[in-house]
Amino acid sequence: QVPEPPIPGHPLIRPQPAAMMRAALRATQPLVARAAARQSAPAFRHAAPSVFLAPGARSFAAAVGTVGPKPKHEDGTLGGRYATALFMASSGKLDKVYQDMVGLRSMMEESKDFKLLIETPGVDPTTKVKTLEAVCKHAGMEGSVVNFLKVLVENKRLRMLVRVIDLFEIFYRTEKGIVACKVTSAAPLSSAEQGQVKKAMEQRAAKGSTIIMEYATNPAILGGLVVKMGDAVFDNSVATRLERLQNQLLQPLD
Repeated sequence: QVPEPPIPGHPLIRPQPAAMMRAALRATQPLVARAAARQSAPAFRHAAPSVFLAPGARSFAAAVGTVGPKPKHEDGTLGGRYATALFMASSGKLDKVYQDMVGLRSMMEESKDFKLLIETPGVDPTTKVKTLEAVCKHAGMEGSVVNFLKVLVENKRLRMLVRVIDLFEIFYRTEKGIVACKVTSAAPLSSAEQGQVKKAMEQRAAKGSTIIMEYATNPAILGGLVVKMGDAVFDNSVATRLERLQNQLLQPLD
């Protein structure tokens, strides 16, 4: 997959400079590895209803002091409630919080030990918090992000972090008028072809939107294009057209 480079001057992530994130991981790797390997007795897993935890997410936003508006995109799931709480607590520093959150996701992708630390419920909560504080400090992350991670640890929801980050990214992009557009073709498109596709999708997007293009290849579609823009999918692939034709031919004659 070949994502289009971020627009110059646009706040869309060039997530926390990659070098800074890698440096933070290197500096804290021994600590992260020890923490990931140090598991406490099997944690008791609560079967409490999600509504019980919702006040915890709301209180996090309220504790920050300045609570901003809710995101334009709503998500009523438990992960959505936590992402909403963080969004509301990010008033005035939304771009930085977004960079930090996506940076955490990158760290999980690059470090097996860090991913294990986040997703393993058996790791002692105190150890998790101390390790996360050290990692975030080295990466220069916002204090609100650190406090948010502590809330997730306290509520035994840190395993949801990637889901929360994904939802927060949706909230951020909606707020900024950013529309992700993924174009899949059977073979790589030329620069001219990419430009034509982008121009066509910009005409379909809402006025004032910023289109972020991503190009991928999948020989299985045989030809044509499959374009996913936001929640909409435009499938004009040869494979889909052949399937439709086959279904038509299999229909009984009147």
